[in-house]
Amino acid sequence: MFDDIDTEEPCPLELSDSDDDTGDMPNGGVASNKKLDADDDLYDQEADDLDAQWVAQNHPGNTDAVLSCPGCFTQICFVCQHHTKYEGQFRALSVEKCRVEESQLYTFGRKGLELAAKEKLEGSRLEQQNIYKLVVCAECDTKVGVMDHESVYHLFHVLSDV
Repeated sequence: MFDDIDTEEPCPLELSDSDDDTGDMPNGGVASNKKLDADDDLYDQEADDLDAQWVAQNHPGNTDAVLSCPGCFTQICFVCQHHTKYEGQFRALSVEKCRVEESQLYTFGRKGLELAAKEKLEGSRLEQQNIYKLVVCAECDTKVGVMDHESVYHLFHVLSDV
């Protein structure tokens, strides 16, 4: 099976014994990156400007961060505020590519967010204000936060650009 292989000839991928690391590369051994230009199908010189213009038109206002889903890296929020007390938590009035799970309700208890008990769901109006609905990424179903009774999103399982 291996009888026809010439064992005397070096493999072209093997390193030579010479001290010259430049090999046959024309630029002294350093791999060059060709300059991207208009002929490249994957390069768009105006893409960043167009993206910034879209965000400014669709999400006016200042933001503390742009938030992404940690499961699929989809950008889900363009205008938000850092929580004043909890680091890594944000609140927002609108999100993109998210779904509110109406059937999964939570309360804020001693251990943090806990699945809501039926007694609390049937309780007083004050207790109804402490009910939160689960918010998931619409692309990959990763849990990214909750929404309160005033439709404010509290996002805490997200990646931020800050």
